[in-house]
Amino acid sequence: MAHQLSKQGAEFIKRFEGLRLTAYNDGTGVMTIGYGHTGDVKAGETITQAEADSYFCEDVKWAVDTVNNAVKVKLQQNQFDALVSFAYNVGEGAFKSSTLLKDLNAGDYKAVPDQLDRWIYAGEKTGILAAFVRWAHIGSGKEVSPVLKSRREKEGRLFETGSYS
Repeated sequence: MAHQLSKQGAEFIKRFEGLRLTAYNDGTGVMTIGYGHTGDVKAGETITQAEADSYFCEDVKWAVDTVNNAVKVKLQQNQFDALVSFAYNVGEGAFKSSTLLKDLNAGDYKAVPDQLDRWIYAGEKTGILAAFVRWAHIGSGKEVSPVLKSRREKEGRLFETGSYS
């Protein structure tokens, strides 16, 4: 039986995505609006709350389908919602190829929070030390994102305990 994203799960994701009713550049050159909607967004475009909610409902469908199709073990609703949040954030390809999914499908539910904690990096470190780290292959050279760190902790808590806060 396929799961659906719960209302609490949708609100959980929306809190992380944030709501912007005016289009903005997401920092990578992608115009974004609403709760992380991209695609046909134009600079200066504005939308209503109802349009943002409609975009979100359409946009989250692929993440719901991805989790339903990729996860082969039984999930509780809170676990499903946490995984949809993660997939919505990292994308279908990253989710499907993740060690998190491999571990979970092997029945290792306890590995999920630790695996989520590995997805906290965004952007490259700069400077001579960062260049050396990359050259010497002694680290990723990526910056820890406080926003992603917080999101992964809360997704892990939701997966383990069912706490949507």
